[in-house]
Amino acid sequence: MTARRDNSDPSGRGVHGNWGFAWPANRRILYNRASANPAGKAWSRKKSLVAWDGARWAGADVPDYGVALDPAKEAGPFIMNPEGVGRLFSRGMMQEGPFPEHYEPFESPVANPFHPDVQSNPAARLFKGDKEAFGKSAEFPYAATTYRLVEHFHYWTKHQKLNTALQPEEFVEISEGLAKEKGINTGDWVEVRSNRGRMKAKAVVTKRVRSLQCGDKVVHTVGIPLHWGFMGVAAKGYGANSLTPVVGDANSHTPEFKAFLVDVKRVGPAV
Repeated sequence: MTARRDNSDPSGRGVHGNWGFAWPANRRILYNRASANPAGKAWSRKKSLVAWDGARWAGADVPDYGVALDPAKEAGPFIMNPEGVGRLFSRGMMQEGPFPEHYEPFESPVANPFHPDVQSNPAARLFKGDKEAFGKSAEFPYAATTYRLVEHFHYWTKHQKLNTALQPEEFVEISEGLAKEKGINTGDWVEVRSNRGRMKAKAVVTKRVRSLQCGDKVVHTVGIPLHWGFMGVAAKGYGANSLTPVVGDANSHTPEFKAFLVDVKRVGPAV
């Protein structure tokens, strides 16, 4: 798939079906059947993703739906729900609810814009010692998030020479705005520090990570790929989760590793 990769988008709808591969079927828009009306005709020609041609579903994206499922069967587009439609609320199935609500992460550089008195999810799994380890935005002013790269799979492929050749060394991504503010150039060594740990890596200054305007405040984000560690074929690095907070989602207990507070500073020139 990588060998045939290109960024073409014939439909002009932001699908880019040949760019990498979206598991499991290379569909790019979940529930894309919803871009057509109950009869299978596009709601909007400018935004159509799939439509019924009389025999099958086809269009700009891989159908997230039974390819030969006739609209006359009246099956809804939201295939992950047995009733086939979206749910606005859920009864008796969640620890919080039944209606959806907005909460900020437990470490956030901004106040909850909808409910200033309830910053974070009161039903989240949180233990006393972990709560005391939270950082404050006065000391850690930047939002951070961890993520994966196309060339690696979790922590496994840092042990494979081919993957290591493609992405050999740990790095962090910062916006052009943050780089200018902190005097950081691509390739410089930086230290990223949270209230729980710190790491050292090379900086990549990129347009991929943007500074966000949140009300009257500019919020910078630090992007931290998570694949490296203290051993492997790849260059030794730091475990990204040494920086992350210990918070469990109220229902799945999935940890809140994708949003937390850090500080970043330049500690050495590019070499």
